[in-house]
Amino acid sequence: MSEASNTEDTVPADEVVTTSVGWSTLGRVGPGLVVIVLALVSVYAIPGLEFARPWKPGEPVPFWNLLGRPFESDGAREAEERHEEVEEFAREALAEAEHEPVARVEPKVIELDEGDKLPPYVAQPGDDKPVQQELELFTGHELDAFFDQLARSDAAVAGEITHVVHWGDSAIGLDGIPGAIRRRMQARFGDSGHGFHLMAPPNTSYRHGEVKFSHNEAWEQCFIIQNCKKDGRYGLGGATFWSYGGAQSEFEPHPERGSGKVSSFEVWYLAHPKGGKLGLRVDREQPVVINTRSETVEDRWHRFELEDGPHELRVRANPGGQTRVYGVTLDRDVPGVVWDSLALVGAFTRRLSNYDEQHLREQLGHREADLAVFMFGGNDMGRERLTQDQYEGEYRAILQLVKRAKPDIACLVMAPLDHGERKGVRIVSKPIVPMLVEAQRSAAEAEGCAFFNTYAAMGGEGSAGRWYKQDPRLIGGDLGHATMKGHVVIGEMFYRALLHAYVAYREREG
Repeated sequence: MSEASNTEDTVPADEVVTTSVGWSTLGRVGPGLVVIVLALVSVYAIPGLEFARPWKPGEPVPFWNLLGRPFESDGAREAEERHEEVEEFAREALAEAEHEPVARVEPKVIELDEGDKLPPYVAQPGDDKPVQQELELFTGHELDAFFDQLARSDAAVAGEITHVVHWGDSAIGLDGIPGAIRRRMQARFGDSGHGFHLMAPPNTSYRHGEVKFSHNEAWEQCFIIQNCKKDGRYGLGGATFWSYGGAQSEFEPHPERGSGKVSSFEVWYLAHPKGGKLGLRVDREQPVVINTRSETVEDRWHRFELEDGPHELRVRANPGGQTRVYGVTLDRDVPGVVWDSLALVGAFTRRLSNYDEQHLREQLGHREADLAVFMFGGNDMGRERLTQDQYEGEYRAILQLVKRAKPDIACLVMAPLDHGERKGVRIVSKPIVPMLVEAQRSAAEAEGCAFFNTYAAMGGEGSAGRWYKQDPRLIGGDLGHATMKGHVVIGEMFYRALLHAYVAYREREG
C-alpha cells in the first residue's frame, strides 16, 4: 500500500489534513504581499490619495463583525446594535409606505348621550407593532385628556373629531413629518380632513401635497419669525396676509394625494376698522361677499358646510379697504383626526412667543385643539453662546404661553433631528444636539408635557452620518433636514410611539 493511501486510511474522518507551506511558496507570494502592504500604507501617508483609501474614519471597519466585534466595549456594541435596529426599522417603514396605509373598516357612527360609557377598546391591525422609541410620560398621565378624546374618535362617536396642532421649524416643512403622521393616524382613527392651510406660502418650504393650492402672488404678508406685527395677530399658522384688492387664493383637497373630500371650508380672517371686502366662492356657486370692516379688532371665521366630497374654494380680496386674512381649514364632518401642520420655517424656538396671548387663546379655542406638538431646535443650534439653562427657560416659556392660552390642551415635545457636520472625511453629530435634547426633555417634564426623543429614535450619536449614507438617503446633504423618505421613517416612529401609549391608556382605563 502506498504512503498516500495509508494516510487516508488512518486519519479520522472529522480531522482536517493540512499541508505546510514551504519556503519556495513564500518566495513566490512574498513580494506581492509586500507590494500590497506598501500600497495601503502609501494611500494613508501621501496627501492627495484620500480617494483611494479603502476605509475612512467614521465608516464601518471592513470585516469588523468577524474581527473586531468581540473586542468592543459594551457601550460601543450597544450603539452599533441600536443603529442596526434603526436601519431595519427604516427598511420596513419604507417598504410599507410603498402602499397606502391599511385603513380600518369604516365603523358605524354611534350616538352617545352625556354620561354614557364608551364601548370597550377594540384592537385594530397594527396596534401591536413594535416601537422603536417610546414616548416619555413622566407621570404617566400627561396625555390622558388627549387620549380620552382620541378614544371617542376611535369609537366613531358622532361629531367627535380629535384636533392636533403641530408647530415646528423647517424640520416639519413641506408637511413632511406631520403629513406622514397624519396619514397613519387617519388610517387608524378616521379621516377628518387635511386641516389648516395658510392663505399663501410665506417661503418656498411651505407646501402641502394633500391640497391643490394656487395663488396669484398678490398678498402682502407678515411671518411670525420676523416679529413684524405689533398686535401679535399671526393666526393659527403663524402668518398673516392682507390686500387692498386683487389678491386671490384657491384651495381644493387633492384627489390623488389625499381623500379628495371635504365637507367644510372655513376662512380665518381679521375684522378691523379699516377692513375691506372678502369675496368667497365654492365650486361654481354664487360668490359670498364678507365685509371685514368692524368698529372693534377681532378674529372672525366664515364657514361653508358642504356635502362630503370634492369641492374647491376661491378666496379673493375685493377693492375698498384692507382685507386681512390668516388661512383656510379643509375639514370633514366624520369622526377621526385632523393634524394641522404649522411650520414656522427659520424660527428659533422663542419666536412662538411673538403671539399675542389673547389672540392665541381665540385661535386655539376656535380650533378646539386637543393636543399641541412642538418640534423646534434646528435653528437654535447656530446660537454659539446658548446654554442649557437658557434654552430650557425659553422652551418652558412657549409651553407656558400655549397652556395659558388653552389650559385644557395636552402638549408633547418632539426633540430635534440629529444634525451632522463634516470633520474631514467623517460625519459627526454636532455637540450641541444632546444639550438641546436634554433641555427640551427637562422643559417638557417641568410643564406637564410628554416627550418624544427623535434624536434617540434616529440612533443617537452619529445617526445623521448613517442616515446620510443609507440607500435611499434619509437625511439631506446639509445633514440637518430629513429627506422625504426620512420624513416617512420619523413619522412612523412617532406614530407607533403615540399609538403604543394610547393602547396602554385604553387597557388601563378600560
